[in-house]
Parts: sequence; structure tokens; C-alpha cells
Amino acid sequence: MVVPRRDDDDDVPADKAWAIHAAIIGLNTGNLLFRGLELDPDDPGMITVACLAVLAAALPFQAIFFLINSYIQEASNVHEIEFIMLQRLSLICQTISYLSLTAIGILMFETHVYVGGSFFAGCIVAFFLLRAAMNQAEALATSHTR
Repeated sequence: MVVPRRDDDDDVPADKAWAIHAAIIGLNTGNLLFRGLELDPDDPGMITVACLAVLAAALPFQAIFFLINSYIQEASNVHEIEFIMLQRLSLICQTISYLSLTAIGILMFETHVYVGGSFFAGCIVAFFLLRAAMNQAEALATSHTR
């Protein structure tokens, strides 16, 4: 069974990606600002500095993602080769954006081992819940097609 798409749903995947990356860029910028202000100028924690450097390096890629995404959505006559190239560049920017979340995880451990442990445990539980939901959806889809 395939769920039909309505005409007004054309931009839903793009809107979801936009919202996800807006949240990530906000998280990264907030951590850069507040964790950066907390750094001891005489003896900054090098792990914290390294994580903040990863977040800072990811910000331009996140901005490029927004530019590419906006261009693709608004341009009416994008050549197929240009579209494929822009999609690949967007994928690279998205990957770097997602990888910056590892720095957020490390910063959680730098805050306190319990905070980091809770974050890690939450990630594991969320992963297994996601996998269970995906398996259930797949099982439902295959049972309805028979």
C-alpha cells in the first residue's frame, strides 16, 4: 500500500531537512557561544577546545547546505547535471553537519560523566526504538501487500 502524495506536500522532505539542520546549527552556535565564554583563558580544556573547533568548522558547511537547498527549491530551470552536482554537495554538507553532533556528545562528557553517560544511553535507546519502529513499519507494509 502506497500513501499518495498531495500536491501541497511537494516540499515536505526539504522542509524536514531544513528544520533538522536549523536545529543543528542552533545547537552548534549555542554551544560555541556559551562553552566558549566558559573557557579559562589561562588553561582551556583542550578536549573542549577541539570540540568547539569541530563545531566552528561545521558552521560554514551548514550555511552552504541552506544556500544549496534554497537554490534548488527556488530555481525553476536547473539543468540535470547541475541538480545532481548540487545534490551531492548538499549531501556532503549534511554529512559534516551530522558528524558535528559527535562533538556535542563529547562536550556532554566534558560537562560531567553522568551527563555524557545519560546522553550516550539516550542515543542507544533512541536508536533501538527507531530500528524497532522501522522494522514494525516494514512488517506492516509487507503484510498489507499480500
